[in-house]
This record gives sequence, C-alpha cells and structure tokens, in this order.
Amino acid sequence: MLMALALLGANPGEAHADAAQATVVSPSGEERPLSLDALAGSENVVERTYALRSGSGQGSQTVSGFSLAAILAAAGADPFGFSYLEVQRPAGGSVLLSRHQALDPGAFPEGPPVVYATASGTGFLRPSSGAEDFNATDSFEAPQGVRLVMRKDSPLRVRAKASTLRTRPGQAVEFSAIVERAGAGERLTYSWYFDDGHSAAGAETSHSFAKRGSYDVVIGVTTPGDDVGASDVVTIQVGAPLGGPDRKGGGHNRHEDAPDHGAASGPSTGAPAGGAGATGTATAPIPVPAPAPIPSEPAPEVAPTPQPTASAPLGEQVSGLLLSNSTASAPSPEPEQQAAARPGSLDGDGGSGGGLPDAAWGLLATAGLLGTGALIEVGGLSGLLARRRWMAP
Repeated sequence: MLMALALLGANPGEAHADAAQATVVSPSGEERPLSLDALAGSENVVERTYALRSGSGQGSQTVSGFSLAAILAAAGADPFGFSYLEVQRPAGGSVLLSRHQALDPGAFPEGPPVVYATASGTGFLRPSSGAEDFNATDSFEAPQGVRLVMRKDSPLRVRAKASTLRTRPGQAVEFSAIVERAGAGERLTYSWYFDDGHSAAGAETSHSFAKRGSYDVVIGVTTPGDDVGASDVVTIQVGAPLGGPDRKGGGHNRHEDAPDHGAASGPSTGAPAGGAGATGTATAPIPVPAPAPIPSEPAPEVAPTPQPTASAPLGEQVSGLLLSNSTASAPSPEPEQQAAARPGSLDGDGGSGGGLPDAAWGLLATAGLLGTGALIEVGGLSGLLARRRWMAP
C-alpha cells in the first residue's frame, strides 16, 4: 500500500521544482520514482540532529525523513542486488555509499543517511563518521528530486605509490595508498605487506629492505562492509638484480641465459651435475636421431668358373658370396665414427693381384689339376690299347 501510494501519479516527466521525490534506478537502468508527499507520515527518521563538518568549522542540522533503506524498500528494490549506491548531486557528481553504509543503521554513529522533503524540493544528508570526516558538501537540496542509482560492481579502487622503485639496502622508501571510489566517509583499513616478512598499517608508511632482491609490496584496503576490499602491488628493486639459482622467478637453472622472471621459453638445459633439475614449465625432450644405417660392402666380383673339356670329369660346383670374418663379428660403430663407404673395386683389398680374390685363384688351380689328371689318364689308356694290338697274333 505504501509503495502504491508513493508511485501513484509519479513519473520522470511530471517532476517539478517544488515536488519532493526520490527516483531509484536499478542496476539494469529501470527507473522507479517515489513521491515523498505520498510517503508523508511514515518517516523513520524523526527530528534527528546531525553534525555538519567542514574544513572551516562545524554546524548541525535537525531533520525528519526517510532512511535510504526505507526508500529502496518503498521502490521494491532488491537490497542484495547492488554493491554501492550513487546519490547524484543536482549540479553534477555524486555521493558514493557502500551497501553497508546505505542499509546498515549502525554504519554512521549519528544515524543513517536521510532523504527528506523541503520547502523547495528534496534534501539529502550524509552523516559524518567522525571528527575528521567532512560531510558538509555531501548534504544538499535538489529542486528536481534526488536520484539514487544502484551499482553492482565494487566501488573500491586502490593504487600503491612508492617514492622510488629502485633503492639500496637499508635506504627507506616512502609508500602511500591512493583510494578511489570508496564510500563517502567510509572507514578504511590499510594493510601493507613488504615481501620480506614485515608489514605495516595506515594510508602512508615507510620501510627499508635489509637485503638485495626484488620485492613485491602489496597494499590491501578493506571496509567494515567489505572484508575482501581491493589491493594493488608495486615492485621495489633493492640493489643490483640477484644472479644464480636464487634469483627471483628463475628457478634453479644456473645457466646464464635462464630468465630472471617467468618460465623458460626454450628447451631445458637439464640439471647441473649432482643437482636437481631446473624448475618451471616443462619442455619436450630434444629427439635423438636414430643412427644412420651402416652401408653394406658391395659384393665381390667372382670370375666365371672355366668349363672343363668334354673328356674331363666334372667336379662339384659351388656358388655364393664370400663373406669376411671381420665383417660378421665386428660390432657396429657409433654413428659419429662411421667411415665413408669404400669404392667397389677390389684392387688392393687383400687379393693376390690381378684383380681376383684368393678364392678365385684357388678354383682355377683346382680346375687345372683336374684337367691334367684327366689328360694323364687318357694317355695311359691309349698306350695300353696300343700294346694289346701289338701283342695280338
């Protein structure tokens, strides 16, 4: 019923200078205008006094109106559908409030942020979170009404800044955190980690490093409603870059060409003698080529066996290849020790001369002896026949 009365007859085109209204814009861009006159009588902030602080002094203001939680509920907005809220100023810019600041009644010590009706339109007041929180400029009047824009992404941004990025051991470095888009007046917690076992707190700090090396200094910022927060890193080089196996990011590869940061881009050179292998991204081993086949020695040329005469008895003919005993028993040499293939000529290759091997000469000698014996036998037979004819009557 409250939401129906607030939305009745209200739309962006009907807003005028003396209308007290608030327009809620969802993360998807849908606009839901509310009439504060229709909500009159249901205020949940009644005659509450707030301090208005600025660099020139402090004042106060007493108002009655509606908390941001009540406005969002009247518009039917999902209280868990956003991470921070923009309250837009009529002259430009906006006041950023985290979801914790917008919905938690205890986010500010004096009370919640409030939207209220004025004689000339609509007013908004952001409470101060403490004596050092100047909120006077975050409290204003908007004749055309107040726009509340819901955002989903995190508003908190932080950037780490160092007085120098290169220093010497024992020399102090000044650090500061620059925070952007934090909730207005939100209490921030700063945590510094110096990568050498030391830490610090506060928006600004100083630190010196005792040893050479490369240090990643981390700043983390959180809020009461955001335990995760935001972070940033700045790297400080102390002294000359370290070399050897303990240098940053280089693993244990002692090779002088190993990178100082990240994984090696080429094949691993393997582990040093007696030590562990290099760390980092593994690479495929270099394929070892198979040894080239040993060239076979050309077959020796065997001279044709001379054919015996018709009258001579034939012996048993043997054919085949003559193999060297040294070739059959010798182990295959390593690829790098292989000699060039020898030419096919048999001259000077252990023969008896004449271009024929010893076996061929033996065959010829055997054939000659067989032929001589045959001739002797034929001669003897002829003489015997002649004596028989002579002795016959």
